[in-house]
Amino acid sequence: MPMPPPADLPLPRTTAPARLLVVQSLAVQPLAAVLEESGYELLRAADAIAAMQGLGAGPALVIMDMELPELPGDGPLELLRRLGGGGVPVLTLSRPRDPLRLGALLAAGAAECLVKPVRLSELLARVERLLHPAPAAGPAAPRRPTASMTVRERDGHCAWQTPQARALMAAYFPPPWSEHARLPPEVLAWLHREALRRRAGAPPSSLTIAPPSGAPRQRLSFTLMMADAAVIGDGHWLLVLHEADEAASLATLAKALDLPLSDAELLFGLLGEPAPDQQARALGLGDAAYRVRLEELCRRLGVPDVGHALARARSALGTSKLAER
Repeated sequence: MPMPPPADLPLPRTTAPARLLVVQSLAVQPLAAVLEESGYELLRAADAIAAMQGLGAGPALVIMDMELPELPGDGPLELLRRLGGGGVPVLTLSRPRDPLRLGALLAAGAAECLVKPVRLSELLARVERLLHPAPAAGPAAPRRPTASMTVRERDGHCAWQTPQARALMAAYFPPPWSEHARLPPEVLAWLHREALRRRAGAPPSSLTIAPPSGAPRQRLSFTLMMADAAVIGDGHWLLVLHEADEAASLATLAKALDLPLSDAELLFGLLGEPAPDQQARALGLGDAAYRVRLEELCRRLGVPDVGHALARARSALGTSKLAER
C-alpha cells in the first residue's frame, strides 16, 4: 500500500491548474508571483508577438497590463483588439486617465477592467469570476449578459462592446467580415435605413437574420438602442443582439408592460442581476444617464424601485410562459 505524503508536503493536485496569459512588462514581478502562488499556470508575454503566441497556447484568461513600454502609442489598444477577438476573456489593468478610457477598453474587447493600483484580493476575485462565471438565477433571467456593440454609421466599423456580441456575430456570419471588424452588407444596409427612420421619428424596428444553412442555431435579431454619444462616440450607434427566445421575451415585456423597446431592453437585462456599471457600459450609457433611465423606468411602471420593477417583469414573463402551455 502506498504511503501517504508527509504532512509538511502539499497534496498532489486533483485537477489541472487554470492557465493564464499575463501580458505585462517583464520588469513587473509581483503580479505574476501572486498568481503563481495562488495555483495558476502562467504564460508570460511582454510584446505583441509573444502575446499572440501565448494566445495560441490556449489560456483560459488573458490579463493585460495596458502600460507596455514595448508598445508605444496606440499599440496596447490594438493588441487588446487582437487578443479580445480570440474568444478568450481579457482582464485589463490600467491607470485612470480620461473619462472615456474605460469605454475604449471595453469597446476594444476587454471583458472587465481594473484601475491601478489594484488590490490583489480584488484581482484574484475578478480572475475567479471570469474563469467560473455564476449561472443566471431564475428561469426568467437572460441566459447571458447583454450582447451589444457600437457601430460607426458611415462604414459599419464595429467597436466591440461585449464578448457576447463577438461570439454571436462569429456564429452567424462567416469570414471575411470579422477579419475587418465590419458589419456584413445586409446588416449595414438595414442600419442605414433604420437610422434614417429614427431621425424621422419612426418607431424602432428590428432586423432578424437566419443562421447559415444547416447550422443548429436560432434566428438572430438586431436592434438600434439609445446611448450616450459621449460614451459610444459621435456618428456611432449601439446595436443590441438577441437570439430568438430572448427576442420573444423582450417583445413580451414591451407589450405586457406597455414599454418602449429601449426600456424593455433595460428591464430584461436587469433580470440577470448584472453589476450596474457593467450594464451601463453594455448599453452605452454613462453612470448619470443610467441612473436617470432606471428612474424613468420605475416611473413609467408606477413602482417605487427597481426591485418592484423586476417583480413586474418576472410576473409578465411567467404569465406568458403559462399561456404558451
